[in-house]
Amino acid sequence: MASLLPFVPVPALIGFVVLSLLPVTLSRTVVIAIGVGAAVLPAILFAPVALSCLDGACVAGAVVPILSIDAGVFVAQIAMSLDPLSMVTGGTVALVAALVLIYSGAYMASEPLPDLRRFFAVMNLFLAGMLAVVFAADVILLFLGWETIGLCSFMLIAFYTKLPKAVSAGRKALITTRIADSMLLAGLMMLFLSAGTTRLDGMLAAVPAMDPWRLAPIAGLIALGALGKSAQFPFHTWLPSAMAGPTPVSALLHSATMVAAGVILLARLAPLFAAAPEISAMVAMLGILTAAGGALIAVIQTDIKKLLAFSTMSQIGFMVLALGLGAPAVALAHFAIHAAFKSLLFLSAGVMSHASGGSTAIEALRGARYRQPWAFWSFAIGAASLAGLPVITAGWYSKEAVLAAVWSSGPWGVPLWLLAAAAAMLTAAYAFRVVFVAGSQSADLAAPPWGGAAVMVPLVVLTAVAVIGGLSVGTLIGFAGGTEDHLPLLPTLLGAAAPLLGVVLARQLVRHPRELERVAHRLRHVRAFRIEILYYYYFVRRFRHLATVLGNADGTEAVAQAAALRREGVDVPGLMADDPLGRTFGKEAAQPDFISRATDGQTPVVRLVAGDPVGRVLIIVARVFVGSFVARFSPDRIDRAWMGFAGGFGHAWAQARRMQTGRVRDHSLWIALGCAALLLYAWGTSWR
Repeated sequence: MASLLPFVPVPALIGFVVLSLLPVTLSRTVVIAIGVGAAVLPAILFAPVALSCLDGACVAGAVVPILSIDAGVFVAQIAMSLDPLSMVTGGTVALVAALVLIYSGAYMASEPLPDLRRFFAVMNLFLAGMLAVVFAADVILLFLGWETIGLCSFMLIAFYTKLPKAVSAGRKALITTRIADSMLLAGLMMLFLSAGTTRLDGMLAAVPAMDPWRLAPIAGLIALGALGKSAQFPFHTWLPSAMAGPTPVSALLHSATMVAAGVILLARLAPLFAAAPEISAMVAMLGILTAAGGALIAVIQTDIKKLLAFSTMSQIGFMVLALGLGAPAVALAHFAIHAAFKSLLFLSAGVMSHASGGSTAIEALRGARYRQPWAFWSFAIGAASLAGLPVITAGWYSKEAVLAAVWSSGPWGVPLWLLAAAAAMLTAAYAFRVVFVAGSQSADLAAPPWGGAAVMVPLVVLTAVAVIGGLSVGTLIGFAGGTEDHLPLLPTLLGAAAPLLGVVLARQLVRHPRELERVAHRLRHVRAFRIEILYYYYFVRRFRHLATVLGNADGTEAVAQAAALRREGVDVPGLMADDPLGRTFGKEAAQPDFISRATDGQTPVVRLVAGDPVGRVLIIVARVFVGSFVARFSPDRIDRAWMGFAGGFGHAWAQARRMQTGRVRDHSLWIALGCAALLLYAWGTSWR
């Protein structure tokens, strides 16, 4: 059955190709049928594979090769693996994605046909990319899937392209995660150079023999890359803004894809982090910080989608905490249960919002219990599971497993457990605050009928998992190779009391809204919570400004930017004084005749940066490096000739960068050509 594994992502990939490239006008019904069918088929194909895995066929793990790339003495093999980790995560991703896409068929039916086709095409590619991450047995396929879900998240968050807020949110998510991705790529390349193989099992086998001074930077870079994708501190700022996309996008992105990718990567490389205890400690600290901070911020939110976004950060923080403490099986169990109740919360909130005039404000949901009772009770059960109400919800079992792992983690176990228990209490407070508001009576009880089987079936299935899924937590932990710790009686009782206290706190917050406003007012003035503002000002804003200045077609925009900054009294050299590129640009901009010379194309930097937003940054840095250092050590004719030869490469590089136009269709064309060349090369080198 393991041989079926490479075929699992294929339907989703075919759905993307058909919907995005087929030059035939399709009807609305056909588009929905293709999009939903392409998402359901992977779950059907994976079912027999999962059953064989549960029978013990994948306990030792199985690798299914796809193709080999022969590069002389080195052979890179692209393959997929079937083991307990890929079975748990793959089954969760396939099931949740199928239910969300079924729901999407009804939710997105009113969109214009071109947008509907684009939505399902990108959602199918999103699913295919995530399945590639989950099943990858080598870093090549892993990174391809990793970048695919990053691109798809950008396109889905910025789906409403006519809304500047949505486009800005998508751009923010792309920039932030791309910075983390660069760290991940550097870590994976260092790991490849140390292990001499692209296969993940070979890399992990080489870890014990690695130099500790090399191992720590590798683990640190990979951990930062994973934390960026999972929106953990300090990369957390992009996730709350990512709510600008449609509700099904949020449901899939927050439950089983994108943010979950970092958790899956940390679990997949758990032996690497076990060999670097200082990095594991850093991961654990960032996890508990995000779990507690996210829960605290969620309490004061007034928008249901932002509340659920901070909730995702907090719950992923619990998983990251367990991973940092060396309990990957516990983290995976919480991942599977969280995926079910978080997608349930998003989907049921979407129904209640639809029946409340389309507003996502929590106050607008008042009376939803009477307008959409099915959706309200589904949301209430999902909130109970998120809060971890004792015994009766699945979330309690998975969260208790995390708390038990924290308690038994060593001398820091008790302080970390107290923070985690406080975060659990706040979780119940913000979750039930919405339930109490939506369950109260409202003068406006009229609502048009909306929904149907396409909406109800996913809600019923996910509700069942959110309730009875807790019975499988112990089995999942054991199946993933972990052991479930058990707390002493006193912390068990305190852990069970925490969500109940949170429910009481939520009731008081609803009855006394002014107290909540005071808390929100105070939190906004706490310096620790200004991190997002500081992060934006010193990091994102500078990067966006630099890209804007450099990203112009003929240099006139750079001139206009410099002129505008001068009129505002901004010192251009000082604005970008921390990097060589900024100083180079600043020196030219500071010249009295800069504007007139640049308009005529006489300014070297402006000519150089024209037409490429980001890629030419490297060229400019290289030119500065050559001019400042290398040229001074080339006094003779031979050296100057050699430097001229090297400079020619820089010119060729500048011409080659013209391929980066920033258009998705151009990127798609180059990716297709590259894949075709790769396949031809692999076929030619492996054919006998």
